[in-house]
Amino acid sequence: MKVAKLVVVSIMTRVVVDENATDEDIIEAARPQLMANMKSDLHENVETIFDDLEVPFGTLDTDYTDLVK
Repeated sequence: MKVAKLVVVSIMTRVVVDENATDEDIIEAARPQLMANMKSDLHENVETIFDDLEVPFGTLDTDYTDLVK
């Protein structure tokens, strides 16, 4: 039996940017490091996992996409 879970992850990284950098500039500077952290250390950054009570498994058509192969 399948169930829907929600996974909360928090990832932090340090970047060095120009003092006049916009939020967009800072996000783009952080993107490569954040993506690398997600690929290599995701399990270390999981804060919590809980049941999706709002949209349980079977509610969305896409829930069955991976089951049909």
